[in-house]
Amino acid sequence: MPRRRAVVQLHPVPQTTVVIIMGTFVPQIIDFVYQPLADLFISHGYAVKMLAIPCLGLGALDGAADMLTEQVFSDDLNARYILVGHSQGGVHTLDLASRRPKQVLAVFNFAAPHHGTHLANLGHWVSWIPAIRGMEAHSRHLHNLRGVHEFEVEKIHSLFTVFDQLVVPWFASNVYGARNVVLMPRGLHRFMTSVGFRRSEGVELIHGYADHLFVIWHKRLHEYIEAELVKLERST
Repeated sequence: MPRRRAVVQLHPVPQTTVVIIMGTFVPQIIDFVYQPLADLFISHGYAVKMLAIPCLGLGALDGAADMLTEQVFSDDLNARYILVGHSQGGVHTLDLASRRPKQVLAVFNFAAPHHGTHLANLGHWVSWIPAIRGMEAHSRHLHNLRGVHEFEVEKIHSLFTVFDQLVVPWFASNVYGARNVVLMPRGLHRFMTSVGFRRSEGVELIHGYADHLFVIWHKRLHEYIEAELVKLERST
């Protein structure tokens, strides 16, 4: 008689809210774009809140982070959060996690320009926009943010694709010491390994194709997040 496989009943971490911070130019009215991502966390029993970046993400990064801090965190110090960010929203999640390190359990980012993007450096005609200046490659704001270590870097999961047309170069989404998950064709895996891309711990290569937007919907990346949620739920 075949043995029945034990079913592990998982539950959401108590008092934990998932907050999804959407990307630049995304108003609150079209938050349905992120619904498949939200459904992933809802299926695990979490309450999910989706937030647009103030001023459509065109204002100063530190000012936007200040306003998001007020929207994300409640006065209850026992409340816990899982932060999810896309594009510029991912940059803000690291800022928020560093402000409330004891309350944030994990951060999942999609296609976030943690080291900036050279496209911002090319936009001289829009350099008056504070967010553009803040996301230039090697910008002072991003450099200072990477130097903040209050939040445990191993709890950061940066998910990105080699076909990102807005974060240039694509590996500017890499976070040192974090779990970096790179979406690329299987044929590139051996080459990237041979040139030393996986020398640092925590780099995982996943087979697949997506661009800057569609990376938030990719099935393999959702599977990765689900596996990490199961680990989180078992450890708490």
